[in-house]
Amino acid sequence: MARARRGFRTIKITFRGSPVSVFASPRTADALAEIERDMGLYKGVRLHQVLEAVYNQGRKDGANEVFENIEAVRRQIPHRRPGQPRTQRVR
Repeated sequence: MARARRGFRTIKITFRGSPVSVFASPRTADALAEIERDMGLYKGVRLHQVLEAVYNQGRKDGANEVFENIEAVRRQIPHRRPGQPRTQRVR
């Protein structure tokens, strides 16, 4: 029985010709290695499609989070229109 590795590991997965580094827990890394070892061509392509969809959704979610943070900061900045201030009417 092989000795289990400890700690998180970086796994390289190729998407669209460029490698993507995935930082995974030991259980996840071992599961991926086991799946790759017992996989044929058809299932390999299907796994690639699923992983690519997850990767793309993660990028969209990350970009959405950044825009939400920008809007939250923008709301905190006091903004007034440029020019001469309005005069107050005296009643």
